[in-house]
Amino acid sequence: MPRLHIALQEGFAGDPVSIAVDGREIYRKTEVRTRTQIGLADSVETTHDPGNATIDIRAREASATITPTVAGDLFLGISLSPDGRIVHTSSAQPFRYM
Repeated sequence: MPRLHIALQEGFAGDPVSIAVDGREIYRKTEVRTRTQIGLADSVETTHDPGNATIDIRAREASATITPTVAGDLFLGISLSPDGRIVHTSSAQPFRYM
């Protein structure tokens, strides 16, 4: 079964964050903070059957639903923009953090 790896990246400053995949909560923390030296706050990994996934993210006072197609391992990067919006990027390869 493919892995779904979700990385909380830039813009988190002690924020509450929750993540649900297909309606099942897989992550909840009250204070998520980006380590600016590496651009990573935290991550969570689960597995998902091939096909469409529905990922609901709540952070600070923002929320977003992302609906990627999972064909193989998928790496999803989630950030908070300077204006507080949730933005994301996806990759078939792991993100590199320095």
